[in-house]
Amino acid sequence: MSKVLVLNGSFSRAVARKRGGGSKLKSVRGGKVNIGLTTYVFVLSGLAFLLGAVYLYQVNDISTKGFEVREVENKIQDLKKENKKMQIEEVELRSLENIEKAKEELNLVNPVSVSYLEIKSPMAMK
Repeated sequence: MSKVLVLNGSFSRAVARKRGGGSKLKSVRGGKVNIGLTTYVFVLSGLAFLLGAVYLYQVNDISTKGFEVREVENKIQDLKKENKKMQIEEVELRSLENIEKAKEELNLVNPVSVSYLEIKSPMAMK
């Protein structure tokens, strides 16, 4: 196979006519190559396929994240319910009735006399 150096468009058209079937060869004009219809179809088909694949990836990713968000929201609701129950339990345990029961179970006694210590130093006032 021989190599041909194309200097201008008229030379390439002449070579194409000389070989017979100039319409089959792509002509070179001013350093630019003319692209045929089939090339456009293949490029557009490839671009459409690539855009479709990107679209499917994004839709799948968004739906997956939607499920994850829903799971986290459900977990938050469960934790809020549990927190509410624990707050109620805390109030019940701090009630005077439960403290009295605990005092009896632990055999604690009521104080007979209470004495307070009075300090008149400025340090205790702070």
